Amino acid sequence: FFFFFSSRRRHTRCSGVSWARRCVQETDQTPFLTNALHRFSIAPMMEITNVHYRFFARLLTRQATLWTEMVHENQILNPGKVKPEQFLKFNPIEHPIVLQLGGNNPERLAKAAQICANAGYDEINLNCGCPSSRVQEGAFGACLMKSPEKVADCMSAIKKAVSVPVTVKCRLGVDEFDNYEFVHNFVDTVSKKSEVKHFIIHARKAFLQGLNPSQNRDVPPLQYEKVLQLKKDFPYLDFSINGGFKTIDQMKDILKEENGLIGCMVGRACNETPWFMCDVDRSIYGVKNPGLSRREILEIWGDYGEYAMNENDFIAAATLNKVIVNLFAGEKCSGKFRRLLGDVQYFRKSAGYADFMQFVINEYGALNKDCLLYTSDAADDLLCVDLGGRRIIKKK
Repeated sequence: FFFFFSSRRRHTRCSGVSWARRCVQETDQTPFLTNALHRFSIAPMMEITNVHYRFFARLLTRQATLWTEMVHENQILNPGKVKPEQFLKFNPIEHPIVLQLGGNNPERLAKAAQICANAGYDEINLNCGCPSSRVQEGAFGACLMKSPEKVADCMSAIKKAVSVPVTVKCRLGVDEFDNYEFVHNFVDTVSKKSEVKHFIIHARKAFLQGLNPSQNRDVPPLQYEKVLQLKKDFPYLDFSINGGFKTIDQMKDILKEENGLIGCMVGRACNETPWFMCDVDRSIYGVKNPGLSRREILEIWGDYGEYAMNENDFIAAATLNKVIVNLFAGEKCSGKFRRLLGDVQYFRKSAGYADFMQFVINEYGALNKDCLLYTSDAADDLLCVDLGGRRIIKKK
């Protein structure tokens, strides 16, 4: 994995596509820290955490636990034209990766989980926290928190069907069921009757009526203290916390040893300001960062996009551009970068996606060269060093 990222690739367009193919198909030889799974997780986000986003995330952090979008049991057991072996496929470098299931039928969830586990996912999670109208119509997601016995039945069935770990992701409450006793009873019932050991808690309640999913991520107040209390009341269980984390300092603070949590999950910040993740491995895990500059990431992304579009005629440039649109969020001329990605006229004239990405690099580099070359290695207290024009390591 790091061999591909650290070597200087002087290649033709064809060899670039060949490189990307090796990168997504060969087994990753760089081990992740199995004793620290979930310490930092990228939350499952619909229409965001797809296979392309997850490849992009791996350019920033090797250690983070990645999650799929929620996949309903019916998509797996009653697929349409796209078969499960196609949409469940992922790149080896994505490990560790969790697949999140949606549904409420124990038998069907067990069958779906088995298919997912056989596809190579490291863990299976049941969504008990999504409050969208779609999940309400299907009586799954956050609706399930009102039926802890059913959740326990679902998790028991899933656990028997697979050999990989199984977990539950939920909220602190639903609608008027928002006191601490409610979530305490939910965790108690599910853990005792299904032997689930790990709960990922979004530290807000969910409103099934009156708020849309976006508002449900902001309006209900965060209540971290309830998650910490759950850990005190259930010291033999593992808990990860989700909701409102935007900076690495906030994440490190909640993960202090005295809190007893095994992980912090982050969603919107990973999409809206993804560059912060370039220092996650060093700051959260205590290991070396991938150390790629944004220029290198865009070059790799161009190769990856070329490969992906050659493999699948239905992948549009806009799909790939959406993944990286916030790479320069907060930086000078970030709006110009977004407009460059949307330059359809130039894309049509380019020789391919890699060629288009080189155009974006050159145009943006003329406006903000230092930003292109800056790397996470700046976290080390080193003087500025110019490494052959490829990377600039800046002092803190």
